[in-house]
Parts: sequence; structure tokens; C-alpha cells
Amino acid sequence: MLDGNSFKGAAAAELQEESHLTVKENELINLSELAINSHDSTANTELLQSAIYPSPGACDEFIPVFLCQKRLTRRHMEWLKGKATGLRDEGENITLKLVPLSRAWREGARDGKTLAALALYQGLKGEGMCPDVPRETEEEPEEIRRQEGEEGARKRARH
Repeated sequence: MLDGNSFKGAAAAELQEESHLTVKENELINLSELAINSHDSTANTELLQSAIYPSPGACDEFIPVFLCQKRLTRRHMEWLKGKATGLRDEGENITLKLVPLSRAWREGARDGKTLAALALYQGLKGEGMCPDVPRETEEEPEEIRRQEGEEGARKRARH
């Protein structure tokens, strides 16, 4: 997944590829690092990554958990629902599903990474350590604006 990039850079690229959202590296917050370094004074002296270890002791695989918050229009969210994403030529067959945050734990109940991310987010948010969602609305993709223009032209032509 890294291909020479940083974890943050690779995560931003994957998010953009799989969610059709423009994501900049500086928009990602490393929840793992925030949670570990906020309470553990020995975190920087250990030879461990600030990340989740799916099987500590059994392997050295680790997963940093990042948060990216965006404010979208309803139309943008409707456009994203059910969108097929990922790179088909790399065997990725992903369908984007939007769910309210309050139901995300149910939707992700079979995915340990999702549950871990939700636990980190809720804990950090509860302690006031996560920023609020940005006030600015994300710009809608050109495809949506183009559709709106075409629909408006059709409506004007009918009247």
C-alpha cells in the first residue's frame, strides 16, 4: 500500500480512490497516535508504532487509524451512495456505503479495524481531543455540477 509514500500520504490516496473525495494528507488525523501519545509517557521510548496491532506478539503487522472529516451537501452524499470504487484491475471490488455514525458499529460489526477506529474516535471525542467537523462544505465533483446544469437546461426547455 505504501509505494514509497508515507502512511498518511498512502491513506489520503486510498481515500480519494475509494471514496471519490478529495483528501489532502494534512486533513488526516492519526487517531492511534493521538490516543497513545496523549496518555503514555513511554510511547516514544518503546520500539512500537503508534498504531493498532491486530495480533500483538504473533506478528509485527500494525495499522495506524486515521480520521478525515468532511462536510458534504445532501446531493453530494446521494451521488456517493452505492458508488462502485477501487481499482478493478487490481482486484478491488468496493461499493461505497454511507451510514450515520450512530449505526457504523452495526454496519462494521465484522470488521475489527472499523470497530477499533470507532472506539478510538468515540473515546477521543468524549475527551475533547478530536476537532469538530469543518464548517466549510466540500466542493461537489464536476460530474454533479454538470448534471445539475443539464437538468436545469431541460427544465427551462420544458417551460
